[in-house]
This record gives sequence, structure tokens and C-alpha cells, in this order.
Amino acid sequence: MPRTKPRVAAPRPAQANESLISGLELLQALAGAASPVGSREMARLLDMEHTRVSRLMGTLAHMGLAERTAERKYAPGPGLHVLAAMSLRGSRLLSAALPHLEALRTGLPDLAVALGVLWRRQVVYVYFATPGEDPRVAVAGRDLYPAEKSSIGRVLLAAQPRSEVRKLYAGTPRAELDGLLGALDAAARDGWALYENTTLGVAVGEPPVAGLAVAGKLAGHDRDDLVRRLRETAERISQGLLH
Repeated sequence: MPRTKPRVAAPRPAQANESLISGLELLQALAGAASPVGSREMARLLDMEHTRVSRLMGTLAHMGLAERTAERKYAPGPGLHVLAAMSLRGSRLLSAALPHLEALRTGLPDLAVALGVLWRRQVVYVYFATPGEDPRVAVAGRDLYPAEKSSIGRVLLAAQPRSEVRKLYAGTPRAELDGLLGALDAAARDGWALYENTTLGVAVGEPPVAGLAVAGKLAGHDRDDLVRRLRETAERISQGLLH
């Protein structure tokens, strides 16, 4: 399989709007938080000045994108839920994928099936269904997950320039980073990624817009057959996005 085309980020504008960048970073962190977050905690998390975070969080609350709890912390507001629903509809990824994800689950009833996208060093699961799980709870029902520990994360990182991966993982011990880069090179060469023999993933789209994976006891399955099924499903999803 030919090497996947890398997805190159747009260059930084000469006069980037720093307030917009900071506001979106706050919004993304808030959406990914497992529980309400205080402004000081958010400032430490994002390495921002507390006064700036407090002002921006107040603005997000005013817009309905965040809401303040009785403990003076912040949680996602109703406006963020609306934005999430509109984003899913606008991207068309979930609607294009759902029929094919369910078909893949039917053919592999003993494995979990997942569809995810990459955000920096995290995988955001658009869909994650374990064997026998009701598909209604499979949509956006999982927390963020470290990309380097995910077959979806690895196959999507493999499509990025290595210079970008090094920036993302700055501060990672050299041996650990070298091991990850070697695994990404193998994923780019093979067109699939395997992590700890428990999850196998392929990219969706070229350049990739998402990753598709199965997880569970893979030893009982033929790997070539799993790769074939995943690639066929990924191609159907890609075609659905085009049309």
C-alpha cells in the first residue's frame, strides 16, 4: 500500500489573533475535562496567565459556551452542546460512517469497533462500541485517549511530518520518542498500526480525516483479514464523505 499523504497544517498567519487562539484552547480543554475546572487549574493546565483565563472563561460563560458551578468552577454550557451537534452534522463524518461501523460490528461481534480523530496528542472517539453494547451509547461516549497508546492515534500521527510529531512530543525521553517514531514509520509503510496486539487501526481518507480500529482479543483473528475489513470499511466511509 502506498504511503499515506501527510496532512500539513496551515501556516500561522502573520498577525494571528491571540485572543481567539487562547479562547479556543480554553474551549477545547473545557470540553475534554472529566469534571468542572477552576480558572486557576485551567491556567496551570494551559500555561496561561490566570487573569487572562478568568476573563476568557467569563466571556465563554456569557456566550453560553461555559457555565459556572456553585463551586465557582466551569463546565461545558448549553451552547457548547449545540456547537458539538452542529459540528458533527457539518463534518458529515458520523452520518457517513454509522451504517458501515454497524456492519463491521456485525461481522466481528467479539471485537470493539472505534472511529476517532486526532487532536494534538489525544484521540477523540467519535464512536466506540464494545461487543454487545447498545449503539446509542457508542457515539462520543469515551474520554480523550493518549494518541501514542492507540492504533488510531498512531496511524494518524504516522501521516504527519516527523518534525510536527517531534514538536508534539517535545520533552519525551529520547528512547521512548525513537520507539514511537519507529512505530509511526512502520505504520506509514504498512498502512495500518498495531498497538500491544490488542488494537489494530487504519486511516480514513487521504490525507486522513479520521482513524478506524478494532480492539480486543485479536489473536483469534487473521490479521490480514482484519486489515482487509478495516480498509474496505474505511473506503466506504471515505466515499460517503465525498458524496
